[in-house]
Amino acid sequence: MNHNHKTPRVHKHTLIEMNIAVFTARREAAHARVMEILRMEIRAGDKEKRINGYAQCHVLTQEAILATRRSQLQPQSPMLSYFQLLHDAIGVSLALARHELNLNREKDELRSSSEHSAAAALPQFKPEFSDAEKNQLDCLLGLLTFGEPLVQRDSAQRLQHFSTDDRRRYELARSEYQTYYRNFPSQEEPEKPPADGAEPQDTPC
Repeated sequence: MNHNHKTPRVHKHTLIEMNIAVFTARREAAHARVMEILRMEIRAGDKEKRINGYAQCHVLTQEAILATRRSQLQPQSPMLSYFQLLHDAIGVSLALARHELNLNREKDELRSSSEHSAAAALPQFKPEFSDAEKNQLDCLLGLLTFGEPLVQRDSAQRLQHFSTDDRRRYELARSEYQTYYRNFPSQEEPEKPPADGAEPQDTPC
């Protein structure tokens, strides 16, 4: 037996070609869910629900960043820059909403103590939108308006080069990820993704 024989490693370029259909579907589904939350759901909730919504979007954009990185050879691209910018902007909204909620809770605690003067000095944020949160949401919606056609064009260019089997895997993965992300947890660490969208381990999905 030849003990010097080693299983050849699969080249990174080959891995990307094998898995680009799944990762394209993954980033599309994540981005679509972010647009749905920010455009249609975020305004309907109180501050705690909005925090959950921002937290979901923060993790979803990280999913899109990961999927984009795994589906391209170059370390940077307009798509990656867009998703990173959106991720950072959502992080600002999340931090702002948490900060306002915490200030309200601290003021309530101080009001129940003897430190009435200290409580009066703290700003009071209503459960509905503050001006700061509204302005930041407008920024996010503007980013989505810019980024939506960017994602569509890039995906359309990729699909032009997909084989019949690539398209089948793309459609299947997109359907699975749409279902998965619709029930996505709001915590910062996502649950295990669908099997067809699992991270490649030097093998095709």
